[in-house]
Amino acid sequence: MINPKEQRIEIFEDTMKLCKDNTRLAEAVKKTVSGTKFYSADGKISVSRGENGNTKISVTDERTFQAAKRLCGEYEGKRIAVLNFASATNPGGGVTKGSSAQEEALCRCSTLYPCIKTDELWEKFYSMHRKRADVRYTDTCIYTPDVTVFKSDTDCPALLDEKEWYSVDVITCAAPNLRPRPNNSMNPGTGKPVRVTDTELLELHKIRGRKILSVAAENGVDVLVLGAFGCGAFRNNPMIVARAYKEILAEFDGCFENVTFAVYCPPDDKGNFNTFSRVLG
Repeated sequence: MINPKEQRIEIFEDTMKLCKDNTRLAEAVKKTVSGTKFYSADGKISVSRGENGNTKISVTDERTFQAAKRLCGEYEGKRIAVLNFASATNPGGGVTKGSSAQEEALCRCSTLYPCIKTDELWEKFYSMHRKRADVRYTDTCIYTPDVTVFKSDTDCPALLDEKEWYSVDVITCAAPNLRPRPNNSMNPGTGKPVRVTDTELLELHKIRGRKILSVAAENGVDVLVLGAFGCGAFRNNPMIVARAYKEILAEFDGCFENVTFAVYCPPDDKGNFNTFSRVLG
C-alpha cells in the first residue's frame, strides 16, 4: 500500500507534468506569470468602499478550492480570488516533499506552483524573507491572476474533465510562524520561537489582513475565499485570527459581494471551524 506522503508527491509530479505538456495549461501558466503583481510590505493601496455595504460573510467546512468551485457556479462571471496560506521562504512550501498543508493542496491541483516559482518572485519574496530571518514575516503579497484548477481539491486530487476546469485569482501571503521550533532548512532564523502577546498578534493580523483585502479590492475581486490563516502548522490562535478579520471586514463592507472562510478540518478536530463559526458566522 502506497504511503500518503509518497502518493502526494506522485500527484504533484503529475500536476507539474501536465502544466508543462498540456497546451492549455502551459499557456495558462504563461498568462498568469505575465499578469502577476508584487505588493511590497510598505506599499500603500487606496481602496474605495462599495456603495451598498452589503458584503455576505460565511464560514464553511470546505477546502479552499472546493469553496472556490462552488462560488464560481453561484457567482458566474464574477472575479473570484482565494488566499494562499503561503510559506514565506519556499515556493509551494513542502509540496515537493509531500507535505499536506493548505498551500501544498492548492499546488497539487492547479497551475499555482510554476506561477510563484519564478526568479523574480524568488528574489522579491522568498529570498527576502529568508534574509530577514524573522518568522513573523511581512505583509508582502503576490497576486497571481487566472490560476487554472484542473484537479479535485480532495485528499487524493484527480484530474477533472476539461470542461470542469475553472480559473481563480490567488493572493499569496504568509502568516507568522508561531511554532515552538519555527526554524528548519527552509525557514532560517535565530532558532528561537517568536514571543508575541495576544494584543500584538491581533494587531499583526489586522494589519496583514488589511493588506490582503486591499490587494483583492484593488484587483476588482468580487468574491474572496479566506480561511483559518496561520491556524494550522503555524500555530496561530484561531480566536485571535477570527477576531482580527471580524474587525477589519467592517472596514471593507461593500468592497466584495461575498467573503467566505473555508475552514477545512480533519473529522476528529473541528476546533478551527467551530471558532471561526462562532466569531464570524
